[in-house]
Amino acid sequence: MQLLVVVTMLYSSLPFLVYWFIRKQLNQEVQPILPFLVLCFIGGLYEFIFTALLRIDTVPWFYTYDFLSIFTIQYFFYHVLEKKVKKMVLVTTALYIALFFYAVTHHEMKNFMNYLAYLNSIITFLIIFYSFLWFKKVFMEKSLISLSQSPTFYFITGFLFYYSGVVVLFLLANSIYLTNNSNFQYYWLINLFFNIFHKTFLIIGLWKARRN
Repeated sequence: MQLLVVVTMLYSSLPFLVYWFIRKQLNQEVQPILPFLVLCFIGGLYEFIFTALLRIDTVPWFYTYDFLSIFTIQYFFYHVLEKKVKKMVLVTTALYIALFFYAVTHHEMKNFMNYLAYLNSIITFLIIFYSFLWFKKVFMEKSLISLSQSPTFYFITGFLFYYSGVVVLFLLANSIYLTNNSNFQYYWLINLFFNIFHKTFLIIGLWKARRN
């Protein structure tokens, strides 16, 4: 189990490394996802060094990662939707920040997983909503010859699969931990699976973004 956790941490850094090595071959379609790739890279290294090796408390990092992820995800969809969701981005970001600071200022170990789950739920809702708008735009404009050749399609599919896949787990995480603490790590395997899948789709998207 511990080995799988470490592998997942390091695998989270891989998409950015792939980007770095093939960056001169990539088209402009990768630019909106770049901040998220950087965040994943930093997150993977941080968790490997400070969590796996040094055993430092992960709670501050969980809050920090969630806080930064909303900005990178909003940035991505803001640009792939051609800046047509500016009001939605501003309103939902403000709502998220308000809930985030409430969670931080009222933090207790017994409830922090619930707060993180609520924050994650907001991100999940936004991803589903923005993804619907993107697919609607693509099918109405018929501007894409094949979805399978679109880097953005893989980026969005990765977001959809991961966040919609773990949202229920996160909402139930605190209850599972309190009632079945000894087996909690096995439930967390679900998160690891979806995380690996997400990062794999990011890599596929980068590979599809190479210039012919």
